[in-house]
Amino acid sequence: MHESITTFFADRKAAWLKTKLKTTEDPDQQAAIQQEAEDKFSLPTWLPDAARRAAWLSMVSHPGKFSHPSAKTSSVIAQGQQANDGYLRTGNVDYELDVFGNAAAMDVYKFLTLPLNDGQTLLQHLERDSEEAKRLLTVPTANYDSLRSGFLTVKQSDDGNRTDGLVKQVYFPVDADYHLLSILTPAGMLTQTKSRIDAMRFSEATKQAKDSRRKNEHHADGFDDMLGLTVTLYGGTKPQNISVLNNQNAGRAYLLSSVPPIFEQRQVRLPTRHFFRNSLSARRFQDSFQTLDRLMRSGVNNMHVRDGIRHTLKYLIDAVLRLAFAIRATGPGWSQTEHYRDLPLAQRIWLDDAYLEQREQSEVWLDEVAGDFARWIIRTYEYLCKDSRTKLGDDEFHELAALAEQAVAADQEFFK
Repeated sequence: MHESITTFFADRKAAWLKTKLKTTEDPDQQAAIQQEAEDKFSLPTWLPDAARRAAWLSMVSHPGKFSHPSAKTSSVIAQGQQANDGYLRTGNVDYELDVFGNAAAMDVYKFLTLPLNDGQTLLQHLERDSEEAKRLLTVPTANYDSLRSGFLTVKQSDDGNRTDGLVKQVYFPVDADYHLLSILTPAGMLTQTKSRIDAMRFSEATKQAKDSRRKNEHHADGFDDMLGLTVTLYGGTKPQNISVLNNQNAGRAYLLSSVPPIFEQRQVRLPTRHFFRNSLSARRFQDSFQTLDRLMRSGVNNMHVRDGIRHTLKYLIDAVLRLAFAIRATGPGWSQTEHYRDLPLAQRIWLDDAYLEQREQSEVWLDEVAGDFARWIIRTYEYLCKDSRTKLGDDEFHELAALAEQAVAADQEFFK
């Protein structure tokens, strides 16, 4: 007999004797109890009884009892195909099946999951109908085929798909109708998640790293942690009523944080149709335009006023260029997605470094951008300074366009 099986029966017999021997101190009765234990936990006696009791259990991947201990659903064993699709789902995570059923048969499950010499469980050997399984289950009290058939009932799925009113359900839209879905819990995946997080947070290596941090000492590897966890309890004070895996975890499972992320406010808005209409807020430049308006309405036409107007315009243009450079800094190729398909080509060349070569080798785009720049200055001035009697005409437009073209062509800020 394999060592794991020998240990299994020795432990079972010791636990049974400990309870029975407490009831008497009579040597003859104790001897009788000892003999009864030898018979009860011998393979010829125990195996036929265990094969019968195996039908009281069901191995599943998704138990319904996580929704409610009284829920009775089909024994579902989901088998998904592994794929590198980036999803956390059945098939992409290797985890053991769960078991639920009569607690009086849980020893059968423990027996079937005992590892043999090759590392595979007895149940896996029975599924393969291996020679090792035949050797271990050959007893005079029952034939091998009946024992194997009885033990394999733990993995038999129901003929139909049965749900329960106690199971969580959701209406899922499909075309013009709905499917009512019963939501089942992937118990093995919950166990894997808890096991991995516990290893991350409470392993010896993590303890050493945390100890180094407390002592303000250098640690070569450091440690990882998972924040925002919530512990959920299944089954209350009786986790065994849910399933075997739930009982092994004392009913505890981790619920990962699913709160929405906190985004930092973006300083620039990527233009979808037009840079000067989408990315520039008139109020942002209000001070510059009011300064420009005061100078133009002063009625004075000397060198100081003209220089003031010119410097104000350069400062304004420089502020717009800083926003343009910030858009470029988002990375090359941002304008090549479907969302920005309506942005004029000239502005893509100017604002997206994916067009850097085209920007440097041609100036066809420059006239269009300079003209849009000048029109934006005129329209914004008229919008912010509605009460001004000063009107900007064609002469001012051409001068502004020339100034904008000079700044854009230089491809640098006026003021450093």
